[in-house]
Amino acid sequence: MDIQTPVPVVDGTTMTRKEFSNKFYEPQKPVVLRGLWKQYPAYTKWTMEFFKKTMGNVEVGLFGNRKEDISKTLQVPNATMRFDEYLNLIEHEPTDLRLFLFPIFKHKPELLKDFDYPDIAKGYIKIPFMFFGPPKAIVRMHQDIDMSNVFLTQFHGRKRVVLFPPDQSELLYRLPFNVHSTVDVDNPDYASYPGLQYAKGMSTILEHGDTLYMPSGYWHHIEYLDGGFALSVRTFAHSLPMKFGGIWNLTVQRTTDNVMRKLNEEKWFEYKKKLARNRANRAMRRLVPELSND
Repeated sequence: MDIQTPVPVVDGTTMTRKEFSNKFYEPQKPVVLRGLWKQYPAYTKWTMEFFKKTMGNVEVGLFGNRKEDISKTLQVPNATMRFDEYLNLIEHEPTDLRLFLFPIFKHKPELLKDFDYPDIAKGYIKIPFMFFGPPKAIVRMHQDIDMSNVFLTQFHGRKRVVLFPPDQSELLYRLPFNVHSTVDVDNPDYASYPGLQYAKGMSTILEHGDTLYMPSGYWHHIEYLDGGFALSVRTFAHSLPMKFGGIWNLTVQRTTDNVMRKLNEEKWFEYKKKLARNRANRAMRRLVPELSND
């Protein structure tokens, strides 16, 4: 597995729509847009203390890493607590609890006045979400289910992000009928997952004010290096196949997966892992034809 290639970093304060479209959007290449959000009040206004004071009494649902159960998607919270208590926790105490896809603007809609949608892109899905997490928390390898383009802006703390393009899905052992993988990027098991030897990705570290553009369908593994938070805004998928793929994921694939897990979760998970291995083996044979003779 090769993840040494760095994600390009550019000055987001001078990037034009035409330049962004030509260099990154149309070829679907990731990039870090440094300082893109300096133009908005949120850049300096949104801090841990700000959220504690303005909405600390909100009850939030929290999720752990759940490494012990990689067959499940994160749908039911591990714990709930007041928002201010959670922010104090990720600043000062060891925990693996994360707050993700947090619809913070439903609780405090006036925060929508603190930012706008950068004009380097069009077609924004105006349902933003925030993500909070403690040091060392891991967001396991996945694709976003709707296959949208994502602009992830870091406001507090640092994140390490590993990316793989969608054409690496088979080598990453994508589980059929969902958008997750069972592989561990930081400790690749080449005996169990030999296809990882041929997977090629990129990595970067996001700091305050960095916006990571993740094109449609990109796989991402995220590690919180510090306790912190980020905001994601999205645009519709780049191509018709990606758009239809997102609709398919949200409807047919998700429904099928949920039904089969209810019928026999263990057997269904083993079937998906077997299918993922078979697909990876075929992908390896295409890359290295001599493997077909083994």
